[in-house]
Amino acid sequence: MAIDRIFIAIGVNTLAISAVTVAFGLYLIMQSLAQLIGSGAGANLSIVLGKNDTERAKKIVGTSFVLSLGLSLSIAVLGFIFLKPVLYLYGANSGNIDYAMEYSTYFLVGSVFFVISQSMNSIIRSMGFAKRAFINFIAGIFVNIILVPIFIFVLGLGVGGAALGTVIANLVSAALSLQFLFKNKTGVMLHHTYMRFFLDEIKQILSIGFSGFIGQISLSLVSLIFNRISYEYGGNTGLAAYGIIYTIAMLVYMPIIGLGQGIQPIIGYSYGHTALERVKETMKYAIKYVLIFCVFMFLLIEIFTSYIISAFGGNTDPELLNTATLGMRIFCCMVPIVGVQMIGANFFQYIGDAQKAIFLSSLRQLILLIPLVYILPRFFGLLGVWLAAPFADLLSFIVVVFYLWVQYKKFRIDASLKMKDQIL
Repeated sequence: MAIDRIFIAIGVNTLAISAVTVAFGLYLIMQSLAQLIGSGAGANLSIVLGKNDTERAKKIVGTSFVLSLGLSLSIAVLGFIFLKPVLYLYGANSGNIDYAMEYSTYFLVGSVFFVISQSMNSIIRSMGFAKRAFINFIAGIFVNIILVPIFIFVLGLGVGGAALGTVIANLVSAALSLQFLFKNKTGVMLHHTYMRFFLDEIKQILSIGFSGFIGQISLSLVSLIFNRISYEYGGNTGLAAYGIIYTIAMLVYMPIIGLGQGIQPIIGYSYGHTALERVKETMKYAIKYVLIFCVFMFLLIEIFTSYIISAFGGNTDPELLNTATLGMRIFCCMVPIVGVQMIGANFFQYIGDAQKAIFLSSLRQLILLIPLVYILPRFFGLLGVWLAAPFADLLSFIVVVFYLWVQYKKFRIDASLKMKDQIL
């Protein structure tokens, strides 16, 4: 959707950007399904492979595919039935509802490809084929970059063309993922005899994946609230500004999520083998690199804010440029620490600690950000909308670091007891 917004900003108008911002709530709902299945199956698969249990691994892969297909189709049907009320709930208004309906209709048609692509790629990574998962993902991005400008500028399809390009890109990525899972020779492949509901595996997938689901569905709820409050205090310009700011924030978050997905099979496999030193070493390098990346992105955003906003149509709309420039600088001021908060929260999912993972996934979005975005604008107007995110980032960072410190202390105790047992 980040790619869509850039081309829509250039080829359509500010109202269209605000409409795609509204439709983003549907994207996050589908992303939450992919997270529920992909992260739950991926974490379980890594631990099971660490124990060399290939039979259970096959059941996890087959069950995950059937869950992805069934849940995504069910939500898509419900989406079509209640599309207009849902879009109004997410902040649509008389000025942008037609654009929002057009974009969302195309997206729902292809949403099954999106969920299958995301969840199956998580499984491929957990099997140890991170390079292939990356190729599947990048192929979809390249298709999107090629098709969206053709559909908007050459064929004149507007907002619908942007959505159609995204659907085709997700189809390509899903097809590549399934081709690999059906054809790979590792012994853990997608086979029709395992493509059914194994209740024990469903329970494990959903319990571990629930924290990822909570994180994503919380984002959808946050998107709903931010959309409505941004529009209340800033009109369609405020709504479009939030859409641009969140798009840039997603460009920071997505590589962090990618890094987290990359270390998940290593940590899960090592934890399953009780190789705690390798778990800690992996986390050390992940935190080091995510800090470097986040500091770099922070400097890039703060220095080149106005140029970034101009790429989203700010050069033709001075009000949008001024609103989004100030908003982005405030909204992203805690970017240097956000990577540690995200990796640290997901760490507990990787080691199968569902309770801590669910709490930490809920902390920033549900417990902190939503109350803040309701309270602060009452005192500071639209400025309060932008202030809510950095406050939530800072507080959740402190809590996550504390939880990591406690867990590492437990690792040291476990390692000491294991050493004593070996001596005896």
